[in-house]
Amino acid sequence: MIYSKAIRREKPACRGGAQAKNMRFDDIVFVYHLRDERQIAWHGRSHSHSDGLYELHYFISGEGSFRDGTAVFSIEPGSLYITSPDSVHQIFATNVRKPITYYALLFDAEGDAETLRLLEGLGRRRGSYSIGTSQRFFFADLLEKSRSAKPELTKAANHGLLAFLYALDGGYSASHAAGDNAHVEKALAIMQNSIEGDLELGSLCERLQLSREHFVRLFSERMGMPPMRYYSRLKIEAARAMLSSTNLRIQEIADKLGYGNQFNFTRAFRRIAGMTPSSYRATCLQRADFATGGAE
Repeated sequence: MIYSKAIRREKPACRGGAQAKNMRFDDIVFVYHLRDERQIAWHGRSHSHSDGLYELHYFISGEGSFRDGTAVFSIEPGSLYITSPDSVHQIFATNVRKPITYYALLFDAEGDAETLRLLEGLGRRRGSYSIGTSQRFFFADLLEKSRSAKPELTKAANHGLLAFLYALDGGYSASHAAGDNAHVEKALAIMQNSIEGDLELGSLCERLQLSREHFVRLFSERMGMPPMRYYSRLKIEAARAMLSSTNLRIQEIADKLGYGNQFNFTRAFRRIAGMTPSSYRATCLQRADFATGGAE
């Protein structure tokens, strides 16, 4: 399992007496394939957060259950849970052969009356939502922007999350998500299970029993990009987590993700991330509690 953790920022000091605060990220974590016993113990611990701290859990793949207070939900791909302050919650990873991959966003809304009213309403009405798996890159984008040294990008992440919450409040659901088509959902599941390996468009179409032209058109209409570009982004999403939170060698990451050699991996990574893997690691490396692999 690899997870990517955003930089924890200090709360800004108030000037000139008490002031209303804007919502801000406290932490963002990307957990890729939760399967190691020590990691399951850590990420599956029973815990809660202090006043003002809300948490979103967005599950992309895997099997298990999620407890929030006294309610227990089955983890489904595309499920989203909103946890209120002081609510005890816990992830149960019950099938290591189908490891859980998810994003967790912890953010501080204390003092932001408008956002607090929005969150309280969302939690009171449901607390759990089905939004489909196509939002994973939105959450990946929030992670990258929230850790940026540029305040403009941090603000963009804050506003992006707020817009997402208002969309939920307005009735956003899986029926509005890009992945609601059965063929696309099956393709997404195949891609997810093939991140550590290789997948050809032809073999994917054969498994779906669709022609290339029809599948590419269908997928592009639903997901906003061609299928193999989406598949490449899935690989780079996983690569970012490996680079930022493990000491796996770049060649090892390239092999693990099925690129064959480091040159092909570096070219693909630069095309999507805008920098080389080594530059990304130098910029975004975080200390991982359970880092695995050999030294770089």
